[in-house]
Amino acid sequence: MKNSVFVFLMSAVILTSCKTPRDIAYLQDAIENVPIQTQTDGNIRFQPGDKLSIFVHSRDPQLMNLFNLTGNSGGGMMSGSSTRGAYTVDNKGEIDFPVLGPIKIQGFTRNEVAITIKNELMSRSLCNDPVVTVEFYNMNFYVLGESGRGEHSITKDKITLLEAVSLSGDLNIDGLRKNIMVLRQEGDHQIPYRVDLTSANSVYNSPVYYIRQNDVVYVEPNDKAKRGSTVMGSSAYTPSFWLGMFSAGVSTYLLIENLIKK
Repeated sequence: MKNSVFVFLMSAVILTSCKTPRDIAYLQDAIENVPIQTQTDGNIRFQPGDKLSIFVHSRDPQLMNLFNLTGNSGGGMMSGSSTRGAYTVDNKGEIDFPVLGPIKIQGFTRNEVAITIKNELMSRSLCNDPVVTVEFYNMNFYVLGESGRGEHSITKDKITLLEAVSLSGDLNIDGLRKNIMVLRQEGDHQIPYRVDLTSANSVYNSPVYYIRQNDVVYVEPNDKAKRGSTVMGSSAYTPSFWLGMFSAGVSTYLLIENLIKK
């Protein structure tokens, strides 16, 4: 009887201390060599308040000077609907482009904006050989909480949630991977979405699988990190903690042994 009680107490301490976390690895339900269906359209699309640079290339230098505002490296200057070298999409979803005037670009991708301006220049016989370059300007997303640095520039048309996490330097070991929150501005509301990074189904089917401009990704701390924020909690899972657990187990065993003898 005594040996059984001692073995039970020691086993409990050892198993608890050696427990392997199951909430660390990403995409745990992904099956090797089985394709995962991904979403088709995740392109960044311009919205009011966004900034972009536009530059028209032509073999005729005079035409280039006509369509590209001076004092910038990629279209636009501090005038009208443009600021600091970039066009700003106004509340109507338009930009005011030289010679062409207001152009609706809300909901357009970079490529669609370039094609629209090129077609307008050619259809109005303003330029026969335009090559239009469109770049994002000062557009960002943010990663907060148990991760690396927070602000990230958008430099390409598609960014997945996993890429966003990677760009932030990955999650800290204390980041809660099963309950990532993505805050997204939709109209006059900010909508929270929850994603479980340990589940491929949750990640690839999420409405926030593709990151948009101004998205905020929040990584919540796990229970261990939350406990560590207190004076008592900071000692959990350390060698001294488990030594204390062992001592408590031995004391309990000795108490039970004395009770049995009586």
